[in-house]
Amino acid sequence: MPYTWKTIKQSILPRSLYGRSLMIIVVPILLMQMIVAYVFIDRHWESMSDKLVFDLSGEIRMITNGIKQAKSPDEVSRIVRLASENLDLTVTIEDKKAAARKPRLSDGLTWYSVEGKLQQSLANHLAESFIITAPLNGWFDVDVQIDSHRIIKFRCYNRRLISPTTYIFILWLIGSSIVLMAVAVIFMRNQIRPIHRLAIAAEKLGKGQDLANFKIEGAREVRQAARAFLDMRDRIRRQIDQRTAMLAGVSHDLRTPLTRMKLQLAMLKKSPENDNLRQDLEDMEKMLEGYLTFARGEGNEPTEMVDMKTVLERIVGNARRQGYSVEAGYAGQEQNQSMLRVRPIAIERALANIVSNACKYAKHVWVTLQEPSEEAVEIFVDDDGPGIPKDQRDEVFKPFYRLETRPKAKR
Repeated sequence: MPYTWKTIKQSILPRSLYGRSLMIIVVPILLMQMIVAYVFIDRHWESMSDKLVFDLSGEIRMITNGIKQAKSPDEVSRIVRLASENLDLTVTIEDKKAAARKPRLSDGLTWYSVEGKLQQSLANHLAESFIITAPLNGWFDVDVQIDSHRIIKFRCYNRRLISPTTYIFILWLIGSSIVLMAVAVIFMRNQIRPIHRLAIAAEKLGKGQDLANFKIEGAREVRQAARAFLDMRDRIRRQIDQRTAMLAGVSHDLRTPLTRMKLQLAMLKKSPENDNLRQDLEDMEKMLEGYLTFARGEGNEPTEMVDMKTVLERIVGNARRQGYSVEAGYAGQEQNQSMLRVRPIAIERALANIVSNACKYAKHVWVTLQEPSEEAVEIFVDDDGPGIPKDQRDEVFKPFYRLETRPKAKR
């Protein structure tokens, strides 16, 4: 499959509204923090580290020149004591062999090129040879060779080269990002929850389930959508009630003339013409009863949790008692349970009609129940009859649609 911008966008972007809303809030926050951190490190860190390095190298140069120019050991001791008390430096004079002129690089001193800056600054300030070492974490040594037998050892702490505001700023960036994202998560979850509940309510309405616990809440637009949804539900219910009342009225009005016609036919002599007319009247009564049953089942029947296996066993048992050859199979069932929320009478009538039609036009019928998931079942009705023409398969799902007369199966 070739990668296009559309496929890449679909694979990267979240699919849910909650995820995309969080992304709209979190991504700008992260970008802002990254830009601020870059500007801080590139500008503030550079200027601050340059100043700290310049101050430290200047102090080392001043002390080195003072010790070299001292005329007595007491004056040297005074310079060392003043440096320790006022400059946060530990200065000692040791007798060692002369060091190399080129400074030796050390690992683990500081980070972000501060060590290189210190080496460059000392090389610019000092005419003597020096070596920078980091024997322990948290401090480092600068050894300056003042003559062939003496070395001044400066013990400095890393805090002399690193400003504490750097760590405070980084912690503030991380902490503020976490707090802002946590607030965004909580806020967006509260805003998305009413939309999610509205989607669940719409799905329940489509399945004919009750919406007793649905409440109007959320932002103004969400409340407006919820009110429109409830108004739509009420209009659908009124339409169903009106249709049921209309069908009931039509059926009641037609029953009276049909009854009179049946009485008149019963008083006539038997003949092929009268038998055909009697059969037509019976078909008309069945059609009226079907209209009423359809209206009642669609409009007033509540949904319930029903064991679909029990329903199919009852339908198959009725067909077998009528002498039809029907076989039933159940795949993937645990503890004989296939619970599903449906309208019991409507679903049983629909399945019974399918099975009865299969029995009417076929010799053998196979009914199979499968449960692919916890929320759905699959029912297969197969037979060896003539089948439905391809050009009419979409039409048979319309209410009260009848196919042309087909040859019944011989038994």
